[in-house]
Amino acid sequence: MALGRLAVLLMWWWTACSSWAASPAPDGVTHERRRWTQADGAPQQSFRMTQTGDGLLWFSSPAGLTSFDGVRFRQENKVYGHALLSSSIASVLALPGGRLAVGYHFGGLSIFSRNGVHHYDASNGFPPGSVTSMALDGAGVLHVAVSSALVRLQDGQWQEIGRDSLPRDMRTAIVFDRDGTLWVSVNAHYYARARGTDRFVDVLDADDLWLTTVGGIVHTVLRDKGLVRVRLGHPVEVVKMAQPPAQGPLLYAGGMFDGPGGSLWYQRQDGVARMVADGAGVLHPMEVFANNNGNGDAPHSGMVDREGNLWLLSFEGVERYRPHRFRRLPTSKESFYWLAQRGIGDELWLGSMESPVVRLGADGSRRQTAIVAPQALVRAAPDHVWVGSATDLWEIHGDRERRWGMPEQLGKTYEIQAMALERGGALLVSIIRQGLWRFQDGRWQRDTRLRGVPEPTPMSMLTDSGGRTWISLVNNRFGELTATGFRPVSTSLGMVLAMFDCGGRLLIGSEQGVTWRDGETLRPLRLRGGAPIRRVTGLVTDGGGSLWIHSDDGLYRLAPAALRRFWQAPGEPVEAELFNFEDGVRGLASQVRPLPSLGVAHGGRLYYATVSQVGWIDPATIGRNPRAPDVLIQSLHSGGRDYDAVDGLALPARTTSVDVAFTATALSMPERVRLKYRLDGVDDDWREVRRERGAQYTNLGPGSYRVHVIAANEDGVWNRTGAGLRFVIAPAFWQTWWFRLACALAALLALALLYRWRMAVVRRRAEERIAARLEATMLERNRIARALHDNLLQAVQALILRFHAVQARLPREPELQAMLDKVLGYAEKLVENARDEVLALRQPPPCDELVAELRDALLKATPEAAALLDFATEGTVRPLRSETAVEVLYVLREAVVNSARHAAPTRVTVRLRFTDEALQGEVGDDGKGIDPVVARDGRAGHWGLVGMRERIARVGGALAVEAGAAGGTVVGFSVPAASAYA
Repeated sequence: MALGRLAVLLMWWWTACSSWAASPAPDGVTHERRRWTQADGAPQQSFRMTQTGDGLLWFSSPAGLTSFDGVRFRQENKVYGHALLSSSIASVLALPGGRLAVGYHFGGLSIFSRNGVHHYDASNGFPPGSVTSMALDGAGVLHVAVSSALVRLQDGQWQEIGRDSLPRDMRTAIVFDRDGTLWVSVNAHYYARARGTDRFVDVLDADDLWLTTVGGIVHTVLRDKGLVRVRLGHPVEVVKMAQPPAQGPLLYAGGMFDGPGGSLWYQRQDGVARMVADGAGVLHPMEVFANNNGNGDAPHSGMVDREGNLWLLSFEGVERYRPHRFRRLPTSKESFYWLAQRGIGDELWLGSMESPVVRLGADGSRRQTAIVAPQALVRAAPDHVWVGSATDLWEIHGDRERRWGMPEQLGKTYEIQAMALERGGALLVSIIRQGLWRFQDGRWQRDTRLRGVPEPTPMSMLTDSGGRTWISLVNNRFGELTATGFRPVSTSLGMVLAMFDCGGRLLIGSEQGVTWRDGETLRPLRLRGGAPIRRVTGLVTDGGGSLWIHSDDGLYRLAPAALRRFWQAPGEPVEAELFNFEDGVRGLASQVRPLPSLGVAHGGRLYYATVSQVGWIDPATIGRNPRAPDVLIQSLHSGGRDYDAVDGLALPARTTSVDVAFTATALSMPERVRLKYRLDGVDDDWREVRRERGAQYTNLGPGSYRVHVIAANEDGVWNRTGAGLRFVIAPAFWQTWWFRLACALAALLALALLYRWRMAVVRRRAEERIAARLEATMLERNRIARALHDNLLQAVQALILRFHAVQARLPREPELQAMLDKVLGYAEKLVENARDEVLALRQPPPCDELVAELRDALLKATPEAAALLDFATEGTVRPLRSETAVEVLYVLREAVVNSARHAAPTRVTVRLRFTDEALQGEVGDDGKGIDPVVARDGRAGHWGLVGMRERIARVGGALAVEAGAAGGTVVGFSVPAASAYA
């Protein structure tokens, strides 16, 4: 028995060693592993995950339901706005139509959709017990394993299946294979029911409570056989696994998962491995990702999302495995400082400081050379290559290979830094700390053109298509190597590490980025968005005309259109695509040598080299994500409250600010997702998200708003439809239309009252000015009368008395007495006339003065009527009583003002008639007339006509307003003579 066991063990060891030795060649495919733990909000002890049609991932856990958009984990207590029945979630499954089925640990199931929710429990036919597993058949019918039964939802009714053919023990898992067979695990015992049949058959006593399909076939692990495939009606098939002899069979004791692009992934004891089958069907590990935290890291279920990413679920977190776009060449882990350049023909020549150069053919052939530690390579022709190593100079011309040592004058070996071929065919060689040398016809010669130049060892060199040689020196010096010496061009570019002739245009790669030497002008390449290009070590164009730039941030690709725009408008920023560590480009290029770090070979493949690795991509077949991301508006926060994102959301009055949370479900590279948003009516253009996936608005007023969000994935595929959310802010009472209308009417009323008050003030001041002028006139006349009476008349009277005294004493001469009598008569007549003048001064002003005052007042009140006014009097002008004069003046002025402002006349006539019976006045115009009702009763809220009638009535007269005989309006009044004349 012992010998038999030993024979079996030896047989296994031999088979394992043979299969391990025959492992397939590395395919260069690599994946990015991203792990989220509790610190990132990832669910703990999650058993199931699924992806709904909107791209969200959902995880079940005893701690609740969690969603994930690629950036944030969200603990959900609602789904599509509908509440969960319990926070202890056992299982989740995406259903057709964007629905989500949620099974609870303590019984019951809910199916959520954006239109509503259906809850199921014992009251509507759902069996009691914990929901352990869910699956959909080919027709989309939901099957649910509950701890007490197996049911399906058919036409809205739950139907139990397998009652007669399954034991009553706990159902732990169900799954459909690619044949449509339904598999059930009952306490780790597998049963299967073929499609179209009603009974389950006993298939296998397994060691796993769960069921996993790989490639649509059930896989499980048996203690005595390891991983096996199980199909109904077929014998159990052992999956052949290549195992290192030192590990033994325990290395592959876990489960297997489907991966991106049909790949196979295995949970090994030491981590997760991507497996590749050799020609004999034996699986070999191609990539291994170690687990460092014990069983908590070990995944128990997996899923490939709609973008082709593998998601693995463990008890302590979630992992994503995404294929890189760049592939990696297999290189020794002990080798560094790689050179990868095109050599003879279309070969790629690959070497490092510790390994010889290998010539890789496009057909996969490998040919190792004797060249060790390559530092620089220059092609003289498709079949002629020069290679400078750490110790020698090599020439490969066709099938001939020659080797030369360093110049004997040096006395010791120095490394080659850079090389270039001059127009005449001489090879320029830059040797570390020894300056520039020429090699031609098998002889070394020091190049004297850099004599006198400090530190004359070129760091990089290039002879362009025009035959001009360009070199860079330390201390940021760049210039042309002419026939007679060194012509400096610039010291502002930083250290120049790469140069490239791009169709006759010299591009310079330096610490400051990329610069085009356009004639004698240096034109820097600027990227849209303002990102700097840091330390360029390689420049090359691919077969499609795209320019590739190797920088410390990764590889930039300028599409042909962007490169043309740069040539045409070098001052404008251009669009560039960055490939970095997320795409598989890892590490930094060498700081000194070997350089440059980019090359094109093998029919257009682009190769990059860093200190630690070499990778490649085919620019013609770059893997792209064609799926535009779904855009989801998740919630709206305002006033300390969170609202579900329901279209037509009503917000309370006095809301002035809102925070809108949204996301886009692009799970491959969520860091490169672009989101733009706009609030209609507020934003004139789109705003782009910078950090948080959300938008904040303040100073909002009442009204209806709609926020619109669009997104693009990592490859610029836009979802222009995006998502929208309409919300309404209710107005406070002072923000309502009727309140604003009332305020507007109140303001208009206030303006009208203010205008009436102002006009009343103007009229009152005009009347006061007129009265003051009349009073001043009367005062002045009285003063003059007093002066005449008290001074002139008294003096004249005294003179007359004296003359009478003199006359009495004069001799009685008749002639003299007659002369004195005549003079005294004249004097007495003068006194009488003076007394009449004094009496006249104390009377009111005559009518002609009143008329002048009236005309002047009318013109001041209505300057626009100056050209229209015709003023005339009829009859003998008589003095007027002061009170009558004031009232008549006001009435005439008011009538003229009304005509000029309201009747649009071409002529306004004013007539005053002085008769023995009465003083009559009339103001007439040829304007548009007046409404008879207004003429009779006046206009509501206006007091002009009423005031005119009252003023004429106050002096005993009457006023009438009527239509003129030839049109227009006539305002007439009559004041009895006794009341009018003084």
